[in-house]
This record gives sequence, C-alpha cells and structure tokens, in this order.
Amino acid sequence: MSLVVSAAVESSMTGTAAGPVGLVAVAAGVGGLVYGLVKKRKPAPVIAANQRIDLAQPDTTQS
Repeated sequence: MSLVVSAAVESSMTGTAAGPVGLVAVAAGVGGLVYGLVKKRKPAPVIAANQRIDLAQPDTTQS
C-alpha cells in the first residue's frame, strides 16, 4: 500500500478577493480577542452565599 500526500489546496473563492478577505477576518478575530481581554468588567457583588469558606481551622488546643 502506498500513501500519496498532495500539497494542492483547493480554494472555494475565485479571483483575488481571498487574500484581503482572509486578512480582514484575521484582523477582526485578533481585535475581538484584544477587546475581550482589555475591556473593563464590573465587579460582581459578593453575597453571603458566595463567600469563601476557610476549611483549615486554627489549632487552639496548644497551651
């Protein structure tokens, strides 16, 4: 059995628009990623049900 790997890639877009469309898509994706990482978020109010529980109790048996 022989495995043949082809380097040919078919494009669904014809003409010269594929390059600019791809660049715009990548730029929009990077811009969205940066915007999502940088935008300021409002802090959520902390209610009693969401308080941190300290499971490690201090040892008070020592004299």
